[in-house]
Amino acid sequence: MWIWIPILAVPVLGPVILGWKIWDEVRRTISEDPLVWEKQIRAFEKKERKKAPPKGAVVFAGSSTIRLWGRLARDMAPLPTVRRGFGGAKVNDVIHYMDRLITPHDPAMVVLYIGSNDLLDFGGNRPKSLEEMQALYDTLLTGLHDRLPAALIVVVATFPSPLNARRAGQIEAVNQYLRETAAAKPWLKVIDGNTALQTSSGDPDRSMFRFDRVHLNSKGYRRWAQILRPKLLDYWRQELH
Repeated sequence: MWIWIPILAVPVLGPVILGWKIWDEVRRTISEDPLVWEKQIRAFEKKERKKAPPKGAVVFAGSSTIRLWGRLARDMAPLPTVRRGFGGAKVNDVIHYMDRLITPHDPAMVVLYIGSNDLLDFGGNRPKSLEEMQALYDTLLTGLHDRLPAALIVVVATFPSPLNARRAGQIEAVNQYLRETAAAKPWLKVIDGNTALQTSSGDPDRSMFRFDRVHLNSKGYRRWAQILRPKLLDYWRQELH
């Protein structure tokens, strides 16, 4: 009789556990305290103690868009890659952890996708102003360049997701600031792959996103990679090797 209890409990507890996990992710994403991601950073460090990633590779760092990109190594081949996306990270989270997450790998190139959670208008999160985003990016990019003066830093433009489409104007203002910043700094590049994720009218293409209307699905990653990969390969061959 008792052997059936765990089996019968699965349909009941499964949605409860999933709901709790989703809420926990939202709770940490809206937090402004980098320490909510400490467990994930320690998991990276534990894994690296067992098998260290290659030095001089391309470190992809940022939020869950990087974390969930399971095919990144294949999509970016033959570039040597290290994937270091975590949680629902914000710009200040990457600033806080850069010396544990990025610089130890001595990368030749750093590719960042970060900032979408700072601008997310959902779940009680307060979207940051353009001025706040400018200050955060300045701190992040300057900090990375000071630590890795020989590395090329590439920022991938933030895309408006279907859930956050109403913030598209502010997202584009931040992207434009990054383009203007990169124009004056030879060690900084910006790649905009947003057109691959849009409809002909310029709206987010829902077929590229998961059910949550925030994260890319496999089709979205493939389309995004078709723009990102050739540009990153050009930077790798022409500017670094």
